[in-house]
Amino acid sequence: MPSVSFSVVPLYLEVEWMHGFLFYNKWGWDKYILKKHPALKDAYIYKKKKDQIIFIQNYILNYRKANKLHIQNRISLYKKLWRKKETAYFKLLCEILETDWSKQHKTIKAFISINPICPRFLDLWSFFLFFNYIKPSSSIETIMHETCHFLYFKKWKEVFKHSKKNTFESPYIEWHLSELVAPIILNDPKIQTLLKGKASFYAEHEVIKIKGMTAPAYFTKLYQKRKSFDSFLISSYREIRKYKKYFPV
Repeated sequence: MPSVSFSVVPLYLEVEWMHGFLFYNKWGWDKYILKKHPALKDAYIYKKKKDQIIFIQNYILNYRKANKLHIQNRISLYKKLWRKKETAYFKLLCEILETDWSKQHKTIKAFISINPICPRFLDLWSFFLFFNYIKPSSSIETIMHETCHFLYFKKWKEVFKHSKKNTFESPYIEWHLSELVAPIILNDPKIQTLLKGKASFYAEHEVIKIKGMTAPAYFTKLYQKRKSFDSFLISSYREIRKYKKYFPV
């Protein structure tokens, strides 16, 4: 099984994704960044991308410098909290998803970030982890959610052998399903013995209604009725394609 490593996100990635969420995200996720970093509103003053990036990079460098000790303390704390659950969690994921971890990858990198939005990178086996959760224990849900994606998509490719990698990213329906399934798995009673708190879904998914139920409730019901994880993937993929028009792009 892999192990999660913890380190500060490389500056170029921090800048790239902060800029992307502030200027190009169609879901309005910039509001989450601006809530934590209101001074970044000044980035919108600049019309040229080059100037926007320079402003964001300087902000990040100054913020990191001012909060260096706090960031390092959080890395140590998150690592300590996670190590208590890592082995048990990864074993349970194998049991639930009915597949084993790839032997190719021994490490999943948790990049500690000042960005409260946490993207994952399937090819790099890495993800962002916000450094300043109000409750440090909240880091556990994020780590469980993001690491779940790596085993989930391995399983997906075993079931759907001709799937294309680009569909694993937003705004494809396969990506939407993966973001629904991750918290569904985390809410499985077996995982709850470790997480000890209900996992949250995207707010954008909570407002989607299918047959009188929210999308999370609808797909949770399919999960609870599953005969196997393979059968769940097949049935849930069929259903989400049937209601594709409800999912934002």
